[in-house]
Amino acid sequence: MPLRTILVTLAALVLARPVLAAEDEAGQVYPRPFDRLAHNFADAFTGPGLAFQLAGVAATSVMVTQDADLQVHRYFRDHTAWGHGAYPVVIAGVVGPMALWGGLHVAGHASSSPETVGASYAVFQAGALTLGYVTLLKLFTGRPSPNEDNIPELAPDDVALSRKFRPGLYRGGVVAGWPSGHVAVTTAMLSALAFYYPDSWLLKAVLVVGSAGMMLGVASFEAGGMHWASDAMAGALMAFPIGMSTGRGMRAVVDGKQAKAQSAWFVAPSLRPEVAGAMLGRAF
Repeated sequence: MPLRTILVTLAALVLARPVLAAEDEAGQVYPRPFDRLAHNFADAFTGPGLAFQLAGVAATSVMVTQDADLQVHRYFRDHTAWGHGAYPVVIAGVVGPMALWGGLHVAGHASSSPETVGASYAVFQAGALTLGYVTLLKLFTGRPSPNEDNIPELAPDDVALSRKFRPGLYRGGVVAGWPSGHVAVTTAMLSALAFYYPDSWLLKAVLVVGSAGMMLGVASFEAGGMHWASDAMAGALMAFPIGMSTGRGMRAVVDGKQAKAQSAWFVAPSLRPEVAGAMLGRAF
């Protein structure tokens, strides 16, 4: 073997030492906000996750055709005290997600705790993925809210309004509509925490109470004019697997149960006889 090839090979091995060192490092590594993002999202739509997505569609179909939406709306329209009491719940659905993520993130870095930082990234992924997903569904389904002002502009009566969908592109906006974003984001973030800390029965209770409370809140708010009951039900069912997958996925990262790609520079020698040199690159 030519001397220059031996020298280049030895130089490459020396310069490549940062990669070897990165692989040998011991101890817990801080998770990153987008770790397993695509994998977590895919998990929410396969296996049990797919069953929950279909259940959200099926529940909506049954509640619409059997006039459950209509009956719930009429009840809260005639009992406005529920809606007045739901105001703090609806506000919590807007402020709560940011407060939950921000609080965990600050606490994790302040205490130098990879586990707490991982919890903040789990709820961040769950909330962001769910918000994007729900917005896309609203964009294409175009379901009007149960607001009485929509009669007779969109439907002749509340019976027809409760059964009305307007498939297409941006025919109903992205604020109101199917499914409920308040319920979906709340359910996703709380379920992410519940599955990130799988031994905590308290978090499981918080998930059930928080999701159910938000469902009641959006169905009763504004005299039942904010969301149909099936919007709330679909939001909970379709967001739950997103929270479950992100919570489990981020826990796997923090616990080191999956290979974590190292990012480091490498130098590879050229072994072709007619070329002397080395190749510099970066592995991600």
